[in-house]
Amino acid sequence: MRKRTTMAKSYPQSNFQSYRPSRNPYAGKFQELPIVGGHSPGLADHATECHRGQWRNYLGRPEGTHLTLELGAYHGETCLNLAQASPDALFLGVEWKFKVCFKGAKKASAMGLTNLCFLRANIARLPWMIAPGEVDRVMIFFPDPWSKLSQQKWRVLHEGFFRTLGCLLTEGKELLIKTDHPGYAAFIRESLAEAGCFEPMPAPRAAAAWASIPPTPFERIFLRQGLPIHAFPLFRNAKLVVPPEEVKDVLL
Repeated sequence: MRKRTTMAKSYPQSNFQSYRPSRNPYAGKFQELPIVGGHSPGLADHATECHRGQWRNYLGRPEGTHLTLELGAYHGETCLNLAQASPDALFLGVEWKFKVCFKGAKKASAMGLTNLCFLRANIARLPWMIAPGEVDRVMIFFPDPWSKLSQQKWRVLHEGFFRTLGCLLTEGKELLIKTDHPGYAAFIRESLAEAGCFEPMPAPRAAAAWASIPPTPFERIFLRQGLPIHAFPLFRNAKLVVPPEEVKDVLL
């Protein structure tokens, strides 16, 4: 019998459930963050789903302001640098870990950045946080590759998730991905082909997109080690996409 090398490309059903009360000591700290520019620089759990379709209004900017969403923001360095360099644009950074997300929000507050908010949230619940057509660009840099076969069910960038992003991003909007893991890069290519709703950017557009984004802390480490970086500069094509069953009710 041939040995399996990859798991099914789907998230466990439990990932889509709403939030339960957390015992994490940082859970309550988000409510203690000082208000910056009329809003909190960090929200957690249920609070991240209260502004769906209204993020520009929450951040005090007019409709049409460019809005970038980073998934897996970690300490927030990329969002912090971009928000500081582009004060006329808006940024949302989603991170699962309470402590690092809170620290990113605290830094945003200390830097006086009014165009940035960190969201401690489960990426699987993205459709409950973001409305279709609300975001101009999604960035996903160096997500956990979950290398072991038994762990691969936790990989974020599966075919269903790309279909979800295809429902959230309108035609022409951007999706930027980087990974250092060759196995995950192959998994991403297969998942993108199965979803069918994203295309590679033309070289000049891709070069301009990458030039505007500084290397992440992980990327600097990988480059020093001489590891290749697998980059996916993509844009939403015109293909009609059906959302996964788990998020169909909120997207249709």
